[in-house]
Amino acid sequence: MFEGASRLIAFGPGAARGLLPHFGPAHLAALAATVAAGAAMVWWARSGRWPARVGRAETVLATLLVTAYPAMILTRFADGIPVHIDVMYPLHLCDVAAVCAFFALVFRHPLAAELTYFWGLAGTLQALLTPSTCYDFPSPAYFAFFIAHSGVVIAALYLPLGLGWRPRRGAVLRAWYWGLGYLGLAGAVDALTGANYAFLRRKAEGSLMEVLGPWPLYVFAMAGLALVLFAVLGLPFWRRR
Repeated sequence: MFEGASRLIAFGPGAARGLLPHFGPAHLAALAATVAAGAAMVWWARSGRWPARVGRAETVLATLLVTAYPAMILTRFADGIPVHIDVMYPLHLCDVAAVCAFFALVFRHPLAAELTYFWGLAGTLQALLTPSTCYDFPSPAYFAFFIAHSGVVIAALYLPLGLGWRPRRGAVLRAWYWGLGYLGLAGAVDALTGANYAFLRRKAEGSLMEVLGPWPLYVFAMAGLALVLFAVLGLPFWRRR
């Protein structure tokens, strides 16, 4: 997926492991662990019987989220996996969503919570179901990938289901506009470095992008689809009002 020896910086003595097969045993195990951890957090919070346990779980999740990117780099180093320009900076949407989730959990920041919810369930969830840059079990990079991506999805669901959080009016468009701003930033970095942040230059292999047409049409299709998914995710709150 990452072409060009000039864009490659290799660390560690070993050779890179193979990528994770979609919906194989290791992938399904990671998804099951995500569901179990998320369900436990929501149950503890809604029951109201274990406030100390809920607080510790939030602290652990927030810590994992804010350290997800350095953990990914360190695990690649430990596993001998090349560190490309495409992952050298925390500029993929899931990296930014992880930071937003940290601020949502620790500081209860309203905008961070909205971005975590909409970006996490419309974007990071898709990356969790069809990972294109995850290395196979038992690579340390495998665990780093799922801790980061599963953590964002768990936080996105925990906010409304466990904490009773609700997005503010206009949250759908607000999250979309911030998403467009993120695409602009990622596009500028891509143009300067030749990287592929936000997958604006090349599609994520095996992802939904594969059916959205050739470049650059799939970029516009992604932006339009994001708005549709954000609107769908906002429906439960709109109907409740």
